[in-house]
Amino acid sequence: MKKSYDILIVGGGIIGSSIAYAVSRRSNCSVGVVDVDLSGHWGSSERNAGGVRATWEQPVNIELSRRSIAFFQGIANEVGFQQKGYLWLYDERGIQRAQDRLPLYRDAGLGVEVLTVNEIKNRYPLLDGLEGVAAATFSPMDGLINANLLKSYYRREATQRGVRFLDRHVVEEIDVQNGTLRVTGLREIVSKEDIEHFLKTGHLPKQYTPRIEVSAGVMVNAAGAWAPRLAQLYGKTLPSVPVRRQVCIAHSQEIDLTPYGMFVDTSGLYFHHDGGNILSGYATPREPEGYRFDHDGYDFFLQEAWPKLACRSRHFEKLKYLGGWAGLYEVSPDMSAIIGRVEGMRNIFEAHSFSGRGIMQSYAAGLAIAEMILDGAYQTLNLTQLSGERFAKGQNLPEGMHI
Repeated sequence: MKKSYDILIVGGGIIGSSIAYAVSRRSNCSVGVVDVDLSGHWGSSERNAGGVRATWEQPVNIELSRRSIAFFQGIANEVGFQQKGYLWLYDERGIQRAQDRLPLYRDAGLGVEVLTVNEIKNRYPLLDGLEGVAAATFSPMDGLINANLLKSYYRREATQRGVRFLDRHVVEEIDVQNGTLRVTGLREIVSKEDIEHFLKTGHLPKQYTPRIEVSAGVMVNAAGAWAPRLAQLYGKTLPSVPVRRQVCIAHSQEIDLTPYGMFVDTSGLYFHHDGGNILSGYATPREPEGYRFDHDGYDFFLQEAWPKLACRSRHFEKLKYLGGWAGLYEVSPDMSAIIGRVEGMRNIFEAHSFSGRGIMQSYAAGLAIAEMILDGAYQTLNLTQLSGERFAKGQNLPEGMHI
């Protein structure tokens, strides 16, 4: 079996779907999107916490998020975008660093406020435990989004313009000659068990389906946490690694967080409302890298989430644990994304390693890659500094505003 596309996007998560959407709006070329798990059962897009913010340390990350947020505002009802802000609590050391970032936020027009402890109490009376809190910032442009609805929006619009999505297919081989992609070999994986095994180990099932040969003028590596595996097929080694992140869901009969957006504690714990419940997450220190999807369940809630929540409000002392999940960040060495043309490759591009920012930067990143492919250069936002070549050149863009 043979297929042919002008553009082949490998990875149908939020980034791959956004690229397909952006390309289809600007061109009539044939586009195929390949994903082994198009439903997203194991994907980072499905297992995220739903936060969207433009408050970062690196100007390029601010711009990627700011431009994406402007897009989300226009389709807010369709993607569940709630622009209720982020309240970020800081200790003495943290607020000093936050104040250093305020000029960046002012230049970007983010409208970030600095709140004293008394102002926090007046605006958020539920936070009756503010020990160790020196001040806070409130960013009104930020908020929460339904990532599944956003991904579905990108896919629906792209599909209506002729983009083809291939589910349960994995790239088995990539033929590159003189830096140019020639042919890509695909295999279909039929069972859910084999898909899970492949995602965790990288090993194809023993029972092979017929090979599909795909010729493509351009290929995009948008494989998320699995981007390093794909890169090996065209002879590249990526410095990014998959790292597990966990969230949990609990219920309180005493407080409703619906009027508020995202809260970020001094400890690094974040929490927000989620369908009448409370979603909280925490990046466990020294979490080992690897394709791990196991959730530590009630132990994670009891050890990491509940004590930190209870310190901030007496209303959180009585919570009912409902469940949780784990998903993957694809983490780059400087925790900024890798976007652009692959070094030494004429027609292979990449957009991955967002280190937890894929949802909130998806629109602008998809548009940028579409411009690179169709126009040969960035038009709307210059992302040259996010090229994967930066690490070898010592031009890292360290991003520290992570939770």
